[in-house]
Amino acid sequence: MGLVATLGTLVPDAVAVGVLVGLTWTAFQSREQPSADPFIALLATLTLWAVFALGSNLPVVGSGTSLSAVLVLGQFGTALVIPGIWTVYALSYTGRGTGLTWRRTALLAGIASPVVVVGVVIALGPPESVVEYVAASMLGTELLYLLALFLYATYLLADLSGSHARVSNTQIAILTVGVGAPYLVGLVGNNTGLANGAAFGLVLSGSFLGISMRKYPVMTGFPKADYVARTRVVETLQEAVVVLDWDDHILDLNEATVALFDRSAAEMVGEPVRSVIDGFDRTDLPVGDTGTVTLQTTKGRRQFQFSVSAVDDDDEPVARTVLFRDVTARQTREQRLAVLNRVLRHNVRNDLDVVLAYADGIADDELRTGIRDKATDLLELSNKARDAEDVMTASTDSPAPVNVADVAASVVDQFRTEEYTGDVTLECPDEVLISSHRTVLEYVLTELVENAFVHSDGAAPQIDVRVRSGTDAAAELVVADDGPGLPKREQEILAAGTETQLKHGQGIGLWFVNWAVNQLGGDLEFQQNDPEGSVVTIRLYRADT
Repeated sequence: MGLVATLGTLVPDAVAVGVLVGLTWTAFQSREQPSADPFIALLATLTLWAVFALGSNLPVVGSGTSLSAVLVLGQFGTALVIPGIWTVYALSYTGRGTGLTWRRTALLAGIASPVVVVGVVIALGPPESVVEYVAASMLGTELLYLLALFLYATYLLADLSGSHARVSNTQIAILTVGVGAPYLVGLVGNNTGLANGAAFGLVLSGSFLGISMRKYPVMTGFPKADYVARTRVVETLQEAVVVLDWDDHILDLNEATVALFDRSAAEMVGEPVRSVIDGFDRTDLPVGDTGTVTLQTTKGRRQFQFSVSAVDDDDEPVARTVLFRDVTARQTREQRLAVLNRVLRHNVRNDLDVVLAYADGIADDELRTGIRDKATDLLELSNKARDAEDVMTASTDSPAPVNVADVAASVVDQFRTEEYTGDVTLECPDEVLISSHRTVLEYVLTELVENAFVHSDGAAPQIDVRVRSGTDAAAELVVADDGPGLPKREQEILAAGTETQLKHGQGIGLWFVNWAVNQLGGDLEFQQNDPEGSVVTIRLYRADT
């Protein structure tokens, strides 16, 4: 009978240890999830409780021994700590963070306060009756405090389940029962004579927490991610963000929207978006829709680019977000550039043609030549700007397979004519295929080779063009010359990406090369050649790097 009784005591303890160890290990495999750490700590502490309980019931551990006292104290200690860990988990899961504020420190310190008080009283050595009275009082205080802490954490989770579609009341109920089972069953066991009630409670705890892990997102941090996204991402966006239901009524919005339309969030939430945002008269807002609209704002009428995205729950769209980005300055800049380009391409060209015609009537050869040279330079600059615009427009098209070796050969052939005095060599394999824009590549390479000819200070410049497959890049184009080299000032201006009235480049050719390479997603590098000259390297990358 003694053996049966012993087995009846040990089996629940052993089952509890086995179940909780397995759950802790399973949870540990998902430790990268946002709320995993406190949940793993909760399981580990319950496991430790079960281990202490199993150890204290082993036949080799006699009652009244020092080891027995340590194991009993271990059970008591883990039982004290669990409500605190439960609170930390609730704070993490509901997105409130687990940082130690002074309030939270005081809250968790309350767990140890009654124990400290009893220890101090014992150390003072009062009569035994006083120690018993203080210990009983502190035990009651401890139990009430732990109950309050447990209920506070449960309230946080229950409040979340009432406001969040992904967190159900059933999930919170199963979690709560799973954590509270050892206390509840242990208390019932003590009052009804149930042997080893805490062990049965730990078995129930493992069962309920196992169900919660299997069926619910207890560690995914979805609520936490949602909260963090709302507070740290959406609220910090300078763009206005509006969340709409399927009837186009506003469900939520960020502070940028409030500031932009000068109405409080309370006034806007629940109202149709068209009645709140003046000028937004769209009758249909499908997911993926984009467009440009003029809206009346606190800054006057502004141009906005909007885009519509879906808000999914379990892969089911439950709402839509509309993001408004102010593009007034960008559109004004684009219009200004378009006007300036038209003036440069049309008006200036026509006036320069007139200047050249009048120049022919000037008798002074030196004056006539000077005027014609400067006017011709300006015409070439206008042509270059026109060609560059066409090239940049072409770079917005979809990329296509391009043999860079074939492009290089075609460009080099253009300069192997009597018009250009010098030697252009080409070193490349038969084929270097990349996905890019042939027109843009031809322009860039032509500009670099022509620039080497124009700025050469020798009678017969030597220009070497090389194409190779890069180790990191998909392809590399190299143009090396023996000229004076690119001035450091020009390199600094290109690297900075801006010009000023006092610090500017000598032309626009290298600017367009720089812009074109950036548009292609590549890198542009300038180096000194040996013994003199420049080496320009263009690295073009694959789409997936």
